[in-house]
Amino acid sequence: MRDANFFMHPNANWQRRYEALRASFVERLSDAVVADRFGYKPGYIRLLKHQFRTGKFDFHEPPPDQQGKVARRRVSQEIRNKIRSWREKRLSAGEITQLLSQENIEISVRTVERVLAEEGFEKLPRRTQLKIGITVAGATVPDKSQIARLNTINGQRFESEAAGIFLFAPFIAQLGLNEVVHEA
Repeated sequence: MRDANFFMHPNANWQRRYEALRASFVERLSDAVVADRFGYKPGYIRLLKHQFRTGKFDFHEPPPDQQGKVARRRVSQEIRNKIRSWREKRLSAGEITQLLSQENIEISVRTVERVLAEEGFEKLPRRTQLKIGITVAGATVPDKSQIARLNTINGQRFESEAAGIFLFAPFIAQLGLNEVVHEA
């Protein structure tokens, strides 16, 4: 019986989920039996039933050519070359997306990441805004620090990754190390 097979052993994922729900609600079969019949786990059957009860289950069949496929944006060789050259300058996928957007090329960050992976680039390690050279307020951080003299910093606050050195500033002043270094 070809007709019974169509319903008992569905091929399409959407139909398998539908038949599993029908068997669960209409035939009142247990989650374990339904899961075994349609190749799911009992927890997934409970999830399907929850989605159905809350109105989050979609019964519409997907278009035949889109079933199981993810639409991907095609990227021209010219754009690939731009992405590659910007990554060689250590720019992140987000920064590359912004640069492309400035040239009226709208590509998502995920597409840029995919192109970079296809071109053999690994993801950059996470960088803080300070390491990129931008503070939280958006100001540029200078590459070279400025000299601060003890007599000019009264009452000022400083932030540093190596702030522990400031704990020793009073001790350094008492020892007169600045004069020893000057004489050396």
